[in-house]
Amino acid sequence: TFEAKVREIEADVAMAKAESVGGRRALIFLKSAVLALAFALLLPVNHGSPLAAATLLALGAMGAWPGFTETPAAFDLLFTALFIRLLRPRTRFRWKDAAAVAALTVLWANLHAPSAFLAVWFVGLKTFKATLRTGARERLGYWAMFVLAVLALSWNPHGWALLSRTFSDGAGYPGGWTAGWLSPWTAFALAGLAACWVTLQQEFVTTLIAATCIALSLALPALRPLAVLAACPAIALALGHVLRPRDDTWPRVLRWALLALGLLIVQRGVVAPLSRARGYGAPVLDGAAHFLRTSGAAGRLFNPPELGTELIGLTDRQVFTDGRPGLYTGQFIRDAQEWPRLWGQLDAIYRFDYAVLPNHRAGEPAAALDRDPAWRLAYADDDALVYVKRDGPNSLLYAQTKPRLAPPNRLWPESLDALIADPRRAAKVLAELDAWMVSAPAAVQPLIWKAYVLKRLKLVDQAEWLLGQAAARMGRDADPELTAMHGAVLQALGRPAEGAAALRRAAREARRRREGASEAAILARLRSGVTADVGEAARIDARLSELAAPAAAP
Repeated sequence: TFEAKVREIEADVAMAKAESVGGRRALIFLKSAVLALAFALLLPVNHGSPLAAATLLALGAMGAWPGFTETPAAFDLLFTALFIRLLRPRTRFRWKDAAAVAALTVLWANLHAPSAFLAVWFVGLKTFKATLRTGARERLGYWAMFVLAVLALSWNPHGWALLSRTFSDGAGYPGGWTAGWLSPWTAFALAGLAACWVTLQQEFVTTLIAATCIALSLALPALRPLAVLAACPAIALALGHVLRPRDDTWPRVLRWALLALGLLIVQRGVVAPLSRARGYGAPVLDGAAHFLRTSGAAGRLFNPPELGTELIGLTDRQVFTDGRPGLYTGQFIRDAQEWPRLWGQLDAIYRFDYAVLPNHRAGEPAAALDRDPAWRLAYADDDALVYVKRDGPNSLLYAQTKPRLAPPNRLWPESLDALIADPRRAAKVLAELDAWMVSAPAAVQPLIWKAYVLKRLKLVDQAEWLLGQAAARMGRDADPELTAMHGAVLQALGRPAEGAAALRRAAREARRRREGASEAAILARLRSGVTADVGEAARIDARLSELAAPAAAP
């Protein structure tokens, strides 16, 4: 039930309340306050210069930006900072500290259960360290604090079943960690491990908290922002061995403010949402969301998990599923992810009225809806497809939508050959492509396809011009399928070297994004044109075998 789902992740409840009161700005403010407090709490953990520590934390915040999304994982950073501040001091055991530990553990277990076990681990580190140098009475007190933390971990709607969900969302989160191994996280992880070697005797608990988070982040990408934060105090303490403490005079504070402003400008210009780098991930559903608002599509929606979060943010509609594993059973998520294979069963069970799907072309995953006369494609762009059902609240929209001669979810433009062989149908295809450009003016695929059709109609100059327009729109980090499509048309225009280069770029980008189906389709086409290059052909064959192996496994 909905009530049972809500109880599972209380952080989502808090975020939903904030959004219901103040809209998306209130939600962003709540998330920003949590993250800012997490970094601010670590400012006093420094080698003697708060400004140096502040600079380090500012760089850490820049390096951890992929984790700054409105998800329960944002609370992990705050609780880690609180535990570092609470457990770091070398003071005598106090029961008020034990009470604070219990309270924080309860909050963590209820706000973000998958990471709450870290609270017990942090307290265990403090208990182990305290038992080495304290008296018998204090040792008993610290062990009592550890037992209290263990018991507090179970004070959540899951009880002890929470342990079965430990790091269940650690492999990823909505948006993902978009940076690769050569990223700020790598620099902070290496610097943090080096600092741990220096500060182990000086700050045992702080050092091992940093080392734990860094080690976990190697296998669990979703914990990498947490690892960056945890590494900051260890690095700051290690810097105390090589940097002399300095008084923070007003001129130095002013210079630091200018430096912080410069970092903010760099962050905004390089990775912020409105920049060219699209650091938080370029929105892919803007066009589809606009269509849903203007067309009045209503009823029961189907969407794959990867689109749910953005649909919620852009349309405020009730989605079928999203990227939060705590709200859904594992089998439900797997069924939603397998929608191309299970579409008939899912539609029969849930009786969808419309569907928003990613425009993936390799393997034609949406072909099941194209073949079903009860469904019709109502909108398409480079990133998304919107289908509506013949019966139900969208019947009028279905009737107003013409069937597509050329479904957009096809990878290679040669799929148009049979249509454009007849001049009369070729004119209809061109008209359909023009209508597509009007309905999705930012789309690149209709430009590429029209260039191919014009080339087949021997209008080469017009085809070349359109292809140039498509290339200008795509930019450097284009979708690999669009880049491959562009390369295929270049080959058709008699430019095989440029076409092969585009296919190679597309294959590399698909591999970087871990889009195996796209990479395999692109490599297969590239392989057919490199028979003369024995070395490249062998490399492609080896990679195709690697990609085929998981699919062949039972």
